[in-house]
Amino acid sequence: MRRPEPENDDRKKRWKFGQNFLIDETVVRQIAEDVGPRKNDWVIEIGPGAGAITRRLAAECAKLTAIEIDPKWIEHLRKHPQWGNLDIVQADATRVDVEELLQREPGKKPLVVGNLPYNRAAPILFRFLPFIHRFQSMNIMVQYEVGKRICAKPHTRNFGFLSVFIQNHATAELLQKIGQDAFRPRPKVMSATVRLTPLAAPKISDPMFLRFVEIAFSQKRKKLSNSLMPFYRKEKVEEVLHALNDAAKDMGDGEETIVIGENSRAEDLSVDQFVEAFKLLGPPPGVLPRAIAPSMGLDDTIGDGDGSEEAEEAEEE
Repeated sequence: MRRPEPENDDRKKRWKFGQNFLIDETVVRQIAEDVGPRKNDWVIEIGPGAGAITRRLAAECAKLTAIEIDPKWIEHLRKHPQWGNLDIVQADATRVDVEELLQREPGKKPLVVGNLPYNRAAPILFRFLPFIHRFQSMNIMVQYEVGKRICAKPHTRNFGFLSVFIQNHATAELLQKIGQDAFRPRPKVMSATVRLTPLAAPKISDPMFLRFVEIAFSQKRKKLSNSLMPFYRKEKVEEVLHALNDAAKDMGDGEETIVIGENSRAEDLSVDQFVEAFKLLGPPPGVLPRAIAPSMGLDDTIGDGDGSEEAEEAEEE
């Protein structure tokens, strides 16, 4: 019989909070340089943990607000006032009131940084992205495969729901690829840092847009007209796709134009084309806005949508 784990087993807490602590000083220094705070800047750090990044950034900015859920690390951070002007908020970053958080420095745009826990990255992004136009930038660390999907371009395998969700609010740039040995405990996958630079405003703010995109990518290897068919007439979807294709040709800038038509998949549409398709088709009937984050594939399986890569390959064939 398997012996039950003791209640104070630290492995259970690490899993609960998704904690993989950064220990490579070279990586820490590069992250701090990528964030690049100035002396009068305000930094918000999500999940500082033991403070590897905190101590470098706090020394370079006017104020660092640290959002930490674990009382153990809050106590640790409070023991280091010499690092700089630390403002510690005990909160779950997946549930924190971002509007209230921004009122701690009214009128000031923070630099947001965070080593996002693998098992909590989706709800953290879902919570913070709608406010990114009020940030200077957002530098995050995620799984490498997730970072590639965040920054992916249309017509590529990595382009999916997560790409559209992020790029509706910001431009995304992959900065560093980070090996497993940079962390303790050692994760099973590579990590990456990504810089999100906010757009002046979202391309579209209708909360139903995300549900529309989510449905479009729910069966990623199928034709888009088939994925959307439970909610829209197939003929109407094909008509919209042809209209988008005609618009793309009219706006051609000399680069090769990807033909969009009845055989197109969701990954063939750009973010702007998704916005136009949503405007032409309208919200999916009978569907409500999401109150919580979709999984977005931000877990150890790395799969996109509802199935694995192997299932997608089989469906494609």
